[in-house]
Amino acid sequence: MPELPEVEHLRRSLAPAIVGARVLAVTVRRRSVIDRGSASFDDALLVGRTIVATHRRGKQLALESDDGRALVIQLGMTGSVTLEHGTPPRGMDARHRHVLWDLLPSAASGDPSPAHRWRMAFRDPRRFGGLTAYASLDELERAWTVLGPDALTLTARELADALRDSRRPVKSALLDQGVTAGVGNIYADESLFAARIHPLRPAGSLGRDESTRLAGHIRRILRRAADRGGSTLRDYRDAFGQPGSAVQTHQVYGRAGEPCVACRRPLEAMQLGGRTTVFCPACQHLST
Repeated sequence: MPELPEVEHLRRSLAPAIVGARVLAVTVRRRSVIDRGSASFDDALLVGRTIVATHRRGKQLALESDDGRALVIQLGMTGSVTLEHGTPPRGMDARHRHVLWDLLPSAASGDPSPAHRWRMAFRDPRRFGGLTAYASLDELERAWTVLGPDALTLTARELADALRDSRRPVKSALLDQGVTAGVGNIYADESLFAARIHPLRPAGSLGRDESTRLAGHIRRILRRAADRGGSTLRDYRDAFGQPGSAVQTHQVYGRAGEPCVACRRPLEAMQLGGRTTVFCPACQHLST
């Protein structure tokens, strides 16, 4: 499932092409992926408007239009947003494209002919993602108040406040988007290993130094992953269909049974909250 680095890299790869572009038309192939509220499909999907900015909070990407509307894109498990120009995709890549936008980039605003148009496609084979329309950026910001602080800028104090008095395992707390927005299974494992904290430690048992260390590693690891295009395990691609290379930096995720990069003891795996968790039993002691 795409996490914050994948969505942030997607935002970065989309923005240069779509900010300033006008939405000429939209094709909706599966209406069930769209939560449009009381708006028409054209209004919800920004038809006739110019995209003026992109935003992100946690794993959610938002497009802002010149009339103040916002459209949130959630990738779910297998969602993607790609830009196409010229010959449309064929075969498997052409399937599960639920919404298609015809865009006129700002550089071609004087010539709306098909040769200058881009097509943006929302594709989601398993349909756990979707699109949500908001009448204004203020309305979107209110919706985002249920999310915790964005993990890319998470401070030690914000993390300590969110974990205080919690008896949940710290790994489970990190996956709670109300605690911090954007951390998922991959980067929770990576951050806890870097901070040398066992995933089963009660979240509220972390001391100030541990919270500071963990918050710092969360920011560092997420920034590095975003800079490397995110982690492509199977489905994730950026706006131009390119995979990310952050998987090459993973030290524990997906490496159960392999030697720890620090102590060479075999990494172990367990199920926690229905998710596979990988850790080093030597480097990440279960103690308070």
